[in-house]
Amino acid sequence: MTGVVGGGEWEVGGEAGALGAGWHAALSEAWDAYLHGSYPVGACVVDERGQVIARGRNRLSERRAVEQGVISGHDLAHAEVNALLNLTTTPRPECYSWTLLTTLQPCPQCAAIAAMGGMRHVSYAAPDAWIAESNLLTHDPYVARKGVRVSRAPEPVQRAALRLVLVAHLEDGQDPDSPMLRSFASYPDDVHAAAALHAAGTLAALRDQRAPLAEALAVLA
Repeated sequence: MTGVVGGGEWEVGGEAGALGAGWHAALSEAWDAYLHGSYPVGACVVDERGQVIARGRNRLSERRAVEQGVISGHDLAHAEVNALLNLTTTPRPECYSWTLLTTLQPCPQCAAIAAMGGMRHVSYAAPDAWIAESNLLTHDPYVARKGVRVSRAPEPVQRAALRLVLVAHLEDGQDPDSPMLRSFASYPDDVHAAAALHAAGTLAALRDQRAPLAEALAVLA
């Protein structure tokens, strides 16, 4: 199955395909979070060869627990935190060549944890316009001295991740005119696409069916 986003094609079949193993894993975690009723953000850590060595998802809306290296139902239960907690070790300097991939721009909490946890490259997909001016990785003097490089996901991944997050905001009762959603005014095509998906109940229906990631990507595209 192939989707088209922003003029570029990607494969969304059973294999990672053109997404790459890392971004496929991160989007899979984001979709899994959505299926579980949590904020749809996923993350993973890849080594210097691009192999996935840890992964995690947002679990904010789930039963409060700390079990087997996973935090849920707690303000700390963000995707990046859970991915980093799933690392068996962070040997220095080896871990400095690893990359944290996340489907949403890290909040100040997750940015600081990534830097302090040994990551020296963070790549994110969807922008978080609500906290865009609070990027600790580049703005805080102490964290900036860690030398963390920040990059962006390929455009198709950015769009899929952003539309999924926007649909979740709408499902959560955010009015299109609310300050939260107005902060995404620079992304009118994605806001419009998310509103259409929400109005049609498309993603909600896929969630009810426990549909695989491939079907979600096909409509998010």
